[in-house]
Amino acid sequence: MKAQGELAEIWAWNVKDKGIRRADSYIQFLKKSILTLCRTYAKGRIVSTRPEFRFATFRQNMRGHGHIAVYMIEGNDVVVLHVFHTSQDWENKLAEEQ
Repeated sequence: MKAQGELAEIWAWNVKDKGIRRADSYIQFLKKSILTLCRTYAKGRIVSTRPEFRFATFRQNMRGHGHIAVYMIEGNDVVVLHVFHTSQDWENKLAEEQ
């Protein structure tokens, strides 16, 4: 699944930029935040370019950048499709996947 690979890329980038401890901590934060979607999936906003998808934004610091989890609901499951950085043009990337 793409989201798992994207989390690995986020971790690798953070290792280079901030070190292993910070990278581990940030990935734990993202994974814990993404797991909350099991309970809060309905609060996610609809993706304008792909209305079958929803998204939620997670930031450790409200003034800084963060990451966006794009997901869909399949039956009783929340399926996370992508994890994008907030500075990415993620909506156009999703539109290009169609």
